[in-house]
Amino acid sequence: MSKQRRNRRAPSQPSSEPAIERSATKPRRRDRSANRPGALRRLAFPAIFLVAGLAGIAIVALSLNSPADAGDAYASRPVLGETSAPVVIHEYGDFQCPSCGAFARSIEPQIRATYIDTGRVKLVWHDFAWIGPESRDAANAARCAGDQDKFWEFHDVLYGNQAGENAGAFAKDRLKAFGASIGLEPATFDACVDANRYAGAVSADFADVRDKGFNGTPTFLIGDQRIVGAQPFETFAAAIEAALATQ
Repeated sequence: MSKQRRNRRAPSQPSSEPAIERSATKPRRRDRSANRPGALRRLAFPAIFLVAGLAGIAIVALSLNSPADAGDAYASRPVLGETSAPVVIHEYGDFQCPSCGAFARSIEPQIRATYIDTGRVKLVWHDFAWIGPESRDAANAARCAGDQDKFWEFHDVLYGNQAGENAGAFAKDRLKAFGASIGLEPATFDACVDANRYAGAVSADFADVRDKGFNGTPTFLIGDQRIVGAQPFETFAAAIEAALATQ
């Protein structure tokens, strides 16, 4: 499998009052966010990970156990779609990752319309926050938004406002402004962001990613297949249809 270097571009300095972009699509959502930050040890984040490019198909059969079989550890994760949906997509993403943003803005809406909104698929989120401190701050803030049942709205706002890496685009003041833009109760949300309430949960997700040996964002598990990168919708549809056929 070829690996392509993650695209980097020099960001302009973000203003303190961000111009917030939001997704035009508003699919039906069910928000179940992790409610236990945990008291987990701090992890050392590797300096370099390889990020999957936008081109090329990367699907691998899995020999590892599916996260769906991991028990209660996954029951409180952010979930998009009906709980009764027969097929699960597990997404491992970083809010600063350009390929993750491309998937969220261009491919995920097609998956939502075709499979999630029709009750056949649900999407489960896992934090793969490796790019730097703003990745971890954004992941924490998204879980804080989940406390008010708005994880997925916050997810969309983050991916609509990517602007470089660790350059202030996801500074805490901007994260708070994003929260205000989607109607979060500010005192509760801001306190959660400032306290890094879910830092332990975000670190635990990273430990899980490290144990699985994943080295690209975004990574997806669908049934017994793994997809790496913002692949075309048809690639995801083929994996989903194969999983549906086993139900």
